[in-house]
Amino acid sequence: MTTPLNLPAARVHAGDGKAAYVRAMFDRIAGRYDIMNRLMTGGYDTVVRDVAARAVGDAGVRVALDVGCGTGDLALALARRLPGATVVGIDFSAGMLDVACRKRRRVPEGARVALVRADAMALPVSGSSADAIASAWVLRNVADIGTAFREAHRVLRIGARAAFVELTPVTSRVIGPVFRRYFHGIVPWVGARMSGHAGAYRYLPESVDQFPDASSLASMMSNSGFRDVGYRLLGLGTLALHVGTVRPAGVAVPTGRLLRRRRLTEADWDELIRRIPGAHALQSWAWGEFRRASGWEVERVAWERDGDPVAAATILRRRLPIPGVGVAYVPKGPIIDPACPDAWAEVLAYLGEFARSRRCLFIKVDPDVVHGDAAVTSALAEAGYARSRHQVQYPATMVVDLDGDDATLQGRMRSTWRRYVRKAEREGVTVEATMDPSEAVLQAFVHLYRETATRDGFAIRDGDYYRDALRRLCPAGLATVHLARRDGEILAVAVVLRFGNRAWYLWGATSQAGLATHAMYRLQWEAMRVARDAGCGAYDMWGAPEDPGDETDALKGVAWFKSGFAARHVRWIGAWDYVTWSPAYRLWLEVLPRAFAIMRRLRGESTSHSVLTPG
Repeated sequence: MTTPLNLPAARVHAGDGKAAYVRAMFDRIAGRYDIMNRLMTGGYDTVVRDVAARAVGDAGVRVALDVGCGTGDLALALARRLPGATVVGIDFSAGMLDVACRKRRRVPEGARVALVRADAMALPVSGSSADAIASAWVLRNVADIGTAFREAHRVLRIGARAAFVELTPVTSRVIGPVFRRYFHGIVPWVGARMSGHAGAYRYLPESVDQFPDASSLASMMSNSGFRDVGYRLLGLGTLALHVGTVRPAGVAVPTGRLLRRRRLTEADWDELIRRIPGAHALQSWAWGEFRRASGWEVERVAWERDGDPVAAATILRRRLPIPGVGVAYVPKGPIIDPACPDAWAEVLAYLGEFARSRRCLFIKVDPDVVHGDAAVTSALAEAGYARSRHQVQYPATMVVDLDGDDATLQGRMRSTWRRYVRKAEREGVTVEATMDPSEAVLQAFVHLYRETATRDGFAIRDGDYYRDALRRLCPAGLATVHLARRDGEILAVAVVLRFGNRAWYLWGATSQAGLATHAMYRLQWEAMRVARDAGCGAYDMWGAPEDPGDETDALKGVAWFKSGFAARHVRWIGAWDYVTWSPAYRLWLEVLPRAFAIMRRLRGESTSHSVLTPG
């Protein structure tokens, strides 16, 4: 944990010194923060956090922020309230984030909570990219409230809501004197003895005395761009919950028609899908062109509303030996903005019509939507889709959050994993990354991948598939090849895709010598650092058991390796099929897999679990 600064004798309530003072104060009291909250409020603070989560929670929220998350209680309340959402907790105190990190690992919903160290006045979030913000007991602690409001407004999409809970000056003639005596007398006395830091709990009541009242704060929120701002008092008038909506003055939440766009250029397509939350590398232009070279037809479709992109789909169609008949697949798509949940019906209807008009037996969709999102699964079912028996991608994955410096990231790893990383370095394992792999590197990767598949008993594609992929994806800037060497010999290789603010570990291979030197441990660590330094907030390690408790799953050992890097388990809703010709579809499900298994046995290939290769 970061060593806190020494607190000055005088509390700092404004100006340039406030941020440093507040950060140091919270670093010091982090260990006792929760118990003091429970004592001061009689447990009412947990009720208030649930109220704040309910104020912004609805079925359309996919990305929610807890600004000033502290020890993570509100972030976890949001995760419980929003089972289909990713929650990002943001705080500038390393001490508080350390507590939050430990807390999130103790509960299932913590798997969907990412933690980022940053300032509320400079959020590390793209504009118009979040669906909701909740914040509790934070505004008193920022150097400029207006800046914090404007930052919150900047990162929220049109129609998104923000909720801020804060202590407020008590105006009641009955409650006011009692509360002030308690707050200015008892709280500092108890705080000094419980936390050992008397200054922090003198700062608390003093900061409330200098804080705007609820009506003034509502005006400040409105002046920062929020609309429909309202507030209500809680806790006998000691707290105020302010709620506002992001909506340009005089403009309603977009409800206009969806306009479909086709014939987009490469630059237009990639820029468009980056603006939609959940953009995936397999929906990028480069991946589509790679699949086109492999014999797939490619069609790209985007939908806009009021000039803003809200949905997109790269559709792959493959011809079957039967003249005019094919199958279709939308890899890791469609991508649909959670702020426009009504778009699902129109997009799914279009994809179904595509399958019928192009004589496809079925079209398979595989959106990156978290398992449990009832709104999306209902939309799929209502549009005639059914969960597929044939999952092209892994239905679950392991994700490492890249929110921190080297010490923070390594601090989350298991101690054995840290030791292996250092051991590989001591034994002379070096790591390099290239987006221009030589023919020798391509050959080495294919050789190592075959060796790994034989040793671990999984099936892979022909070597030409991987060579062609890297020859196309690396120059396009989508793929990076990471190599671990010792004395010039390549011991391990990892292929990582990077698109938008996310990275995916796609393929990896290790020699026997690499296993002995723990080369892959160091290789993964360095690949994560490269991704983080390139602006990625998450490193998706691609593949895990659907049920992490299933001891019989062939991926159990893989998940164990990935979890040592502090990877959290994420389960997707998986692939869904829209079927146009049921008899042929049943033939596809029952007969063809058996035929492929026989062909693999005749070629001497493994028929056990296979590495699912992105389509």
